[in-house]
Amino acid sequence: MSAAHLPAISSAPTPLGYAEFGDWYDDYRRRVLEPAMDAASDQLDAAFDDLLSDRDLARIRNATGRVKSKRRTWRKIRQPRYAERITSVDDIPAVIDDLIGLRITCTNLRDIEMVQSALEALPRTKGPSLWLDPASERDYVVSPKPSGYRGWHVNLGVTVNVADGRLPMMCELQVRTLLQDSWGELTHEETYAKDGALPPLVEVLSKRMADLFSTLDDIAEDLRTELDRIDEEVAAAPVESTGSSVPLSGIAADAADVLLDRWRAIDRPTDMGSLAWALQREFGAEVSDDWFGHGSFKRFLQVAVPDGEISTGDKAYLLPLAEPESEEVGESRDAGDFQVEMPSAITELRRVDQTFPLLETDQWANLYAQLAAAWQEVGPRSSSQRALHELTKTARDRADAAGVSIARRHFEHVASVVLGAEETDGSPQDASVIAERFSALTIQRMLDLRIVGRKNGARRAAVAAWLAT
Repeated sequence: MSAAHLPAISSAPTPLGYAEFGDWYDDYRRRVLEPAMDAASDQLDAAFDDLLSDRDLARIRNATGRVKSKRRTWRKIRQPRYAERITSVDDIPAVIDDLIGLRITCTNLRDIEMVQSALEALPRTKGPSLWLDPASERDYVVSPKPSGYRGWHVNLGVTVNVADGRLPMMCELQVRTLLQDSWGELTHEETYAKDGALPPLVEVLSKRMADLFSTLDDIAEDLRTELDRIDEEVAAAPVESTGSSVPLSGIAADAADVLLDRWRAIDRPTDMGSLAWALQREFGAEVSDDWFGHGSFKRFLQVAVPDGEISTGDKAYLLPLAEPESEEVGESRDAGDFQVEMPSAITELRRVDQTFPLLETDQWANLYAQLAAAWQEVGPRSSSQRALHELTKTARDRADAAGVSIARRHFEHVASVVLGAEETDGSPQDASVIAERFSALTIQRMLDLRIVGRKNGARRAAVAAWLAT
């Protein structure tokens, strides 16, 4: 495609000359941008290592970083919306927030939500470690760009050491599925897009490809859901008493040692599906046929780790070594311009389940109210994914219309817990009932996971208060 057929690049006068800008850029890139990119990448990896399981980490297929090139930075600062705000080179870092870019490519749409949930655990204010700017979120998965581009963007902050002290820098993080990333590579959007305009044929073909890839992402998500369901069923299959155990020898003994070492090292409840996945990855998928002669993974785990304890509840976890119960009310957690009294039990639950919402207490009240109103609107619901999807979409739309910022994934977490409860028949519930049931089920889950104990009445009360009940 020749340059004559591309839209003209609009630019605005800037008091900066290219030579002055170039000298600044070369120095700033070396002193600040490259060290900041390395620091942000390292700290992001460390955060994921702490927050995600090995199975979840394997679904993050690629993580890369880049510093915006000199010529592309020059083009950007000359655009009218930036040029009028930049009068000297010192203004550039404050105005251009994507001088540093990080990109994560993951397997499925659900993995984008997994990354979103993990990042919610980051601080909201500047500090020595990586922090998150929630106001910068741009969700092009829910609302694609006119070109068809899909992905989720948010800004992260990092503090970098420079010659004259410590300097905070912002980085733009882009999270895409493999198919969304492939669309960007195949369409060369960043090359041909000029101020949001594309040549007509490129626009038509790009949108057709984007829609096709989006359909494939949905199919891949359905496949992932079914495979995960099978994995969970395999891992948590009931144990049938055989009266005797198959002796552990050879490869079975080796696999048992792997599980025993994992159990000794864990500091939080670890889901059975993740443990079973780790063994299959190490020893081959065929081990799940009979789990070394023991019939089920759960039975093999009990033989391999005889002193281990498996949680009760809908989802089974291998629990770490028991510790004495302690009475602990809560702790203060910095979450931006406000202080949220977040009980330490919630922090521990979040390390086990990254989908658990981290909200302020008044946000919990808003969530219950919007979910109750949506439930009345859509009528009785089952716990199927389709019914849950309709309910949470309605709740999110109502919240947006009311100016209440609550992510759909948070509605989905609460709705799935409440709808999955035995005492729920699917009939619409008011906000107070939703709050009470969700709080009770959350506390029961903490008891099952040994995050709180029967003697920890103060900790349970702190959780209930934080959940606005």
